[in-house]
Amino acid sequence: MKAVKQGNLQNIQISSFIAISMIIIFFIFNAKIINNVPCGKGIKDVFISNFVHINFTHLLSNLHALYALSRVEEEMGFKSFMWLLIFLLIFNTLAEFALRNIWKDMKCSIGFSGILFGMMTWELIVKKKLDNELMIAIIIMIAGPSLRTKKASLSGHVIGAVSGIVGALIWKKVI
Repeated sequence: MKAVKQGNLQNIQISSFIAISMIIIFFIFNAKIINNVPCGKGIKDVFISNFVHINFTHLLSNLHALYALSRVEEEMGFKSFMWLLIFLLIFNTLAEFALRNIWKDMKCSIGFSGILFGMMTWELIVKKKLDNELMIAIIIMIAGPSLRTKKASLSGHVIGAVSGIVGALIWKKVI
């Protein structure tokens, strides 16, 4: 994995802001200032749940993935990356909101991994041609965390990956 070159932190302002925000929210949650995981059916709860991590290992894995994927921001630039992130956040929030209201027993997804899967699939599709081999690799990457632990949100990861695919396909048509 090629991460950001040392000294180029000014080129990853959004990734840095997201990382700092996730760390602050993690400490606020663990200091019991935030008492409940935002798992309501409301759209606000679904949006906020993207930034909440209740487990230190989950936070570290998301921070590591964000760092590794910050190269996307460095390559795209601030403005384009900001639009990609906004698209992924809106798509993921609306998709999960709709699915959680259709399937009432669907588990809550928390953490930034859905957005990270969206960035990853977006990058794969923008840089490569979408084919069967790439689709199999994406499916394996999505299913992997859910096979390791029951707490990983397969639906959150799938929604994230789909948002990246949709975003990339739109991006390729527009740009």
